[in-house]
Amino acid sequence: MIKFALRRNLIYPLQLIIYNLLRRLETILINYLFNISDSLAFTPLMFIGEFAAGLFVYLYEKNFLRKKKNKSKFFSIELIQEESKINQPDNPFKIYLLIFFVAFFDWVQFSIWNANVPKFKTLSNSLVSRLSVVITMTDALFYIYVLRLPIFKHQLFSIIITVICFVIIVITEFFFQEINYFFPYTTFVLALATTIVCQILSGLIDSIENYLYEYDFFNPYYTLMLEGLFGFFISFLFFFTPKYLVDVINIYKSFDAKNLVLFTFLLILYIILCGGRNLYRVITTKLYTPMARSLTDYFLNPIYMSVDFAIKQDFLRNGERNIAYFVTNLILSILLSFCGCVYNEFIVLFFWGLEHNTHGVVTQRAMTENELNSVTDDDED
Repeated sequence: MIKFALRRNLIYPLQLIIYNLLRRLETILINYLFNISDSLAFTPLMFIGEFAAGLFVYLYEKNFLRKKKNKSKFFSIELIQEESKINQPDNPFKIYLLIFFVAFFDWVQFSIWNANVPKFKTLSNSLVSRLSVVITMTDALFYIYVLRLPIFKHQLFSIIITVICFVIIVITEFFFQEINYFFPYTTFVLALATTIVCQILSGLIDSIENYLYEYDFFNPYYTLMLEGLFGFFISFLFFFTPKYLVDVINIYKSFDAKNLVLFTFLLILYIILCGGRNLYRVITTKLYTPMARSLTDYFLNPIYMSVDFAIKQDFLRNGERNIAYFVTNLILSILLSFCGCVYNEFIVLFFWGLEHNTHGVVTQRAMTENELNSVTDDDED
């Protein structure tokens, strides 16, 4: 009744998951060594990584195209060499404006993560990643109501279960969250709303990028390069505000020469990891869908949550681990990861007709029909 379906180019979402993990580990290391967590100073570094990765791969692709005279593939993406003959539905102004909005949304949600979310210290550490399913729901709504693309039975089934799990997660947070004078309900609701808004913005980023790739045939690497460029200039405009300057000055004032070298090395590594992460993000969005891209944000949540619970870093109440809190969210996270795989057809369910419109079954059905037609033609001859 359940079948695992290995999709083509699976290496790219797997690479994205690896880069997400490595960047997460590096930020934990920076926080452990230097007690620096979610500083606004990281925002322009993230955009530098985007710009560098996009520029490097775009120039390499151009050099690759010059050597290839026939149709070729680059990072499994089919290359169109005669771009001047392509009629783009949107004018250049709209295209570049959409890229600017992507960079702006990226800056807004990245800055909110770094500036506001850390203030809610009594929140569960995993709440942000557990609410990443909002990205999938946002992408699905964009797919249905903006792009006017069909949604099939197995995808509708997955979305319904996802929405139910999301509602339960929010309800359980109200039940298990410690509400007191220092963290009243108004602050808690604000924290939830802030997290959800950031996830919606992340979903819009993926959806707009997918629109540019599929409808305007825009180069994903060139898009990433422009996003990094626009985002860096937006960050640079705010770099001289007191908050940015205080962060940077306080960081470097507290270091001796040895720590300064190590910290600089870790920042360069952070730029590289951000570049790699965003490179595989746009490739995954291009080769699959925004919903497949968003799956990489919460696919490993059960593992992250189990580790945090084991080391007493999450699911605490009155300073002690709450087993009911952890088990409830662990089951929900496993179910959400499973539904994400069903939606993106990495797992196919063979009941209630949920398999009917999946890629593998449709391909097999088409091959069978071709074989039958071939046999009929031979009989007629």
